[in-house]
Amino acid sequence: MVYEKIPEKWEGEADVIVIGAGNAGLPAAMTVKDRGGDVIVLEAWAGTASSLAYIAGGIMFAGTPFQKGHGIDDSPEKMFKEAVAISKGDPALWAVLRDRVLETYEWIIGFGVPLVELWMAPGHGEPRIHRFKGHGAGILKAMRNRAEEKKIDIRSKHRARRLVQDHGTGRIIGVAAEHDNKTLYFRARKGVIIATGGFIRSKEYVKEFGPSYVRCVPAAPPTHLGDGLRMAMAVGGATTDIGLAISPSIPICTTTNNTVIMWDQGAVGVNEDGRRWADELGVPYSIRNAKLLRDHPDGVHFLVYDNHIREEANSDDYKRCKEFHSDTLEGLAKELSIDPVAFAEEIKEYNYNIERHGYDVKHGRRYWGGLKGKQRVPKIEEPPFWAIKCKVSLTSCKGGLKINPKGQVIDQMGDVISGLFAAGEVCGGFYGEPDAYYPGGMAISAFVFGRVTGEQVMWE
Repeated sequence: MVYEKIPEKWEGEADVIVIGAGNAGLPAAMTVKDRGGDVIVLEAWAGTASSLAYIAGGIMFAGTPFQKGHGIDDSPEKMFKEAVAISKGDPALWAVLRDRVLETYEWIIGFGVPLVELWMAPGHGEPRIHRFKGHGAGILKAMRNRAEEKKIDIRSKHRARRLVQDHGTGRIIGVAAEHDNKTLYFRARKGVIIATGGFIRSKEYVKEFGPSYVRCVPAAPPTHLGDGLRMAMAVGGATTDIGLAISPSIPICTTTNNTVIMWDQGAVGVNEDGRRWADELGVPYSIRNAKLLRDHPDGVHFLVYDNHIREEANSDDYKRCKEFHSDTLEGLAKELSIDPVAFAEEIKEYNYNIERHGYDVKHGRRYWGGLKGKQRVPKIEEPPFWAIKCKVSLTSCKGGLKINPKGQVIDQMGDVISGLFAAGEVCGGFYGEPDAYYPGGMAISAFVFGRVTGEQVMWE
């Protein structure tokens, strides 16, 4: 059965039903509440989860007081132009981020989570990745607390499975959800917002849309199974960039399964042959790690840094991982079980180019990155030498449902599906071509479009 029948009994009714209590769903629900509407949030997990809460990354903002305090001259317009040029995404969607980025920054600051760091990350021309205390999990906790203060009705362990559609008008009027082995129905007087995240945890979808990446480690909430995508497609929802949705992302420590951010803090990456293969900072994870996987399908590689880089880095990042170390490069290679001669030659060539030319001539790396921003790339020369053994992860989807700048879901004929909205990772549109850049810090799209959909559904 493709369509869900209109039930005789509704378990609950509200102006808006939001599916998912993460980075997009909670902003959507709070926005509805702030505009005088009532809302029910259906969350598949026992608590709340989001992709951002699973990684130690940050959020893209541009032109903020925090940047200005660090002497960074940036602006939403500069962010917009860079992002559209390198991502090849939909300019109309990126324009929404440009126009709402500073407002969203102030909104998140209002939760009281302190800003702690400003990072230079791949895909950006300026340090604009803002990291908060507690990282993504800290923001999510603060949002959940604010939602509880607003007395928003969040139904945990309610896994939405189908949309209920009025077949006379085509309008989406509700949601069917599973709870305690029962199917319950929730009616939406104004509309439904899908904010279910991506489908990284669906082996079926990863194999379908990204077969080259099936060996990558999924680093996403267990509820990211593609439910929102399935529901919307079942009522005619179109997709965009779906063939680009599965994209290799940041490294995962093979021992602890924690994400590794030393890429952005001066470390270099070498493969199992002891060789570098890309610019660690200037090339986004998606491109860099796709190149690695072509020659090394298991995605095993090593992040290497010296004692000086380690002392200058954020210790929270390497302390979460198992480190190998030695007083010599050859000794470190033996610890990693890689060719000591090839590895030592690679690092010596890297250091020589930085000394002679001022940057990494071989692959083009110029900047230190991370906390050091645009400072000159450092050499790897001060013992002891350190390394973390990694694999490539999948953290988020880069394609999904087709939406317009109002967050309305578009059908296969290019028309709006009445009463249906979507926000966050379940959507596509920001990443338009193979090998295009996907800028870091894209959780901003979830926050912005979560709020946009909350506004639009109340205006309908």
